[in-house]
Amino acid sequence: MGKLSLLVSMLMVSCWAVEIHEVDDVDTAWQKYLAEFPIEIQTKSELWFRKSLFSETHDNIAKHNANKDATFQMGHNQFSVMTEEEKQQFFGALLPVPPGNISRHASSRQVATAVDYRTHACMSAVRNQGGCGSCWAFSATAVVEFQKCSKSGRIRVDLSEQQLVDCSRANGCAGGWEHDAWQYLASNGGQDLESRYPYTARAATCTFQNANSPGAQISSTRPVQWIASGDTNTMMSVLTGGRILSIYMQLPNSFMNYRTGVFNDATCVPNNAHAMNIVGYGSLIDVPYWVVRNSWSSAWGASGYVLVRRGVDLCMIESYARTTNVL
Repeated sequence: MGKLSLLVSMLMVSCWAVEIHEVDDVDTAWQKYLAEFPIEIQTKSELWFRKSLFSETHDNIAKHNANKDATFQMGHNQFSVMTEEEKQQFFGALLPVPPGNISRHASSRQVATAVDYRTHACMSAVRNQGGCGSCWAFSATAVVEFQKCSKSGRIRVDLSEQQLVDCSRANGCAGGWEHDAWQYLASNGGQDLESRYPYTARAATCTFQNANSPGAQISSTRPVQWIASGDTNTMMSVLTGGRILSIYMQLPNSFMNYRTGVFNDATCVPNNAHAMNIVGYGSLIDVPYWVVRNSWSSAWGASGYVLVRRGVDLCMIESYARTTNVL
């Protein structure tokens, strides 16, 4: 089903100016929204409550998109009818505590001008973590899947995020760390296949029993490769070399309704701590960006992805970059 379009005939002019020709009124937008994002509503009072949340979101989107200096556009999605408390279920990254001896490394690799793995043969479909704070498990798994595929003749592998939610020392749907997930995998036989340990969006008792035939294994000698805070050159070098990164961000509220363009809102919210993946980088009209993969389904953002301003450590995106080493 096509995405709900609230903005028609958007025209990029000068550097970032955006001319808005038409915006749907709230009632029209609400009917379009219900057609694209069906929601279960039990009572009339709940219907009015959800519509009031939608109306507030609609106004915020219209005001933002009318700003001719905006570098990104917003749009409606699954979060348009949620309360702030409900949105909190979709976060879950805990503030990383890296070792104190991380140093910047001068790489001999020639860094590419741009990298974009969104359509790479080894990039799996964007996942949906649902209302479970398991973003850290999805971020960790995406790194392992991409590396495993790259080392296996571009044969994709679908690994189990649920195993990490249930079995690692993290807090399941209440948050965790990608690096702890990799250390757990390195010490406990590897990561199972999704088909054998499917995702349920809730924490449960660990049932991993396939250590003898895992879907992927992690190096026990170096399960985590930390990158020094702000070392964007090493981040780009890792991407140029064919691996992707896990990152941590404290998201601004506007991020929830991102649609397209280079996100650069610096009003970071510590409670909105989220783990994602950097899968590329480039520049748009001389504005450098990271290509970031999310885990809120392909209905969110630009088919599940977002471009984030590069080189300014926006909301800590360059503070805690990590990757792993798959066998």
